[in-house]
Amino acid sequence: MAAGPSLWRPLAYTSKFIPIKPAVSPLLLTRRAPSTSSSRLIRQFSDTPYHEPLRILFCGSDAFSCASLQALHDVMLQQKTDGMAVSPDRPGRIASLDVVVRPAKRSGRGMKQAVDSPVKVLATQLGLPIHERDTFTGWTPPPAASGRGINLVVAVSFGLFVPPRLLRAARFGGLNVHPSLLPDLHGAAPIEHAVLLGRTRTGVTVQTLHETTFDGGRRLLQGPVEGHNKVNAEHPLGIALPGRVTAADLHEKLAPIGAHLLSDVLQRGLYLPERASETPVTYTPPFPPAAAPKLSKVDRQVVWRHVPAVSAVNAVNAVNAVNAVTATQTTSADIDRRARALGALWTHLETRPSSSSTPSGQRKRAILDNMDLVSCPTALREALRTALVAGQGGEWPGDGVKTLTFVQDAAGQQEQQQQQQQQQHVTLPFVVDGESIVVPVGVDRTDLDNGHACLRIGSIKIEGYGTKPAARAVGAFSRTTAFAKDISWDVALRG
Repeated sequence: MAAGPSLWRPLAYTSKFIPIKPAVSPLLLTRRAPSTSSSRLIRQFSDTPYHEPLRILFCGSDAFSCASLQALHDVMLQQKTDGMAVSPDRPGRIASLDVVVRPAKRSGRGMKQAVDSPVKVLATQLGLPIHERDTFTGWTPPPAASGRGINLVVAVSFGLFVPPRLLRAARFGGLNVHPSLLPDLHGAAPIEHAVLLGRTRTGVTVQTLHETTFDGGRRLLQGPVEGHNKVNAEHPLGIALPGRVTAADLHEKLAPIGAHLLSDVLQRGLYLPERASETPVTYTPPFPPAAAPKLSKVDRQVVWRHVPAVSAVNAVNAVNAVNAVTATQTTSADIDRRARALGALWTHLETRPSSSSTPSGQRKRAILDNMDLVSCPTALREALRTALVAGQGGEWPGDGVKTLTFVQDAAGQQEQQQQQQQQQHVTLPFVVDGESIVVPVGVDRTDLDNGHACLRIGSIKIEGYGTKPAARAVGAFSRTTAFAKDISWDVALRG
């Protein structure tokens, strides 16, 4: 339908003063003259709904946040270019963008270098007003450039809870972009837990900010929907994940999806109070929804042998099933999945004893990186098979197959004595594969020929030294084992 004639046009500018004789009683002139703004006149003389321009307070931190901030900024500029900024009948008009960031984190040797968050870097490049806050206590957002207060809060991967007083002060409340298909993976680390759990599909949810709980808001939009705008068997919700996806891969895939969904929510007016009575988006995952709690450095430890409360991840194991597949025994695939979710992992290696009177050597922290799954090399496979036939009480038949002893901390224990009592010493055979090493972890003893059952470690950084190819880094830690009983068979094999 063609647009009708404009209801209001500004008077042509003239430098000549033209006195206007009032046609009404001077007494009436003491009342405030009616506003001549376009929005008020249109509301007065038209049935077209008026939607207040958005003055957004954007709260973000990382690269995932940057995609949404960039999208909002692009929409704001495009609206001004297209003239949409003066079309009061369109929802999602963005009048201003203010940005809240966390203070710079210190890093490097001595923690002397302050590093700004990616969102602060982007906001600076875009010339947006920046507010640096580590708490909202006692802070009220200043008026936007227009002089009017913020009317919408958008939080994306921010890490701080937006208090109720700020949400209530904003006419349209708050929105959040969450990288999972809620209610599944609710919590601070949904992308990492999607990898840890081996999820085959995931997506993004745009929800309202709840006043008391994280991820407790009203779900407005979820996606994407592959190839169609309706969810069905042929076009399921979310995106399919490849077999060895990493958290970094997921960040890159989901960030633009979240930015697009956020823009869609604004343009469709799903944030408007009058839309709150509509039926919220409901998604029922084909599995019990899991929590995605915050992860820490403790969770980067290699779990060679599964024991209760090895980390924060395992501490919620019974409720969350984060490591359901590792509840009884760790496999190479479990360690590989943890590395794909969290990056380089750490453990400890024990050096060879300095003499026969010293039963154990010195413990050194080791950071393992560039890991993947491979078939057991022939030499390792034959040594394991021979040992199984001869029995674990016999001699270790692995000619040229040496061993490494890993030490696993009992994370979460504050007392050093308790840590030492609950440490796990794990001795595993290994073979050199080029400049990498290969170790068996949870290999099916009934199917040693099964592919991708062993863990290949490409590089290792030993405490006090730089990163080296794994085959070179373990020189001081490898041992020649005489007896099969010295090997941790409960870790090396399963079944």
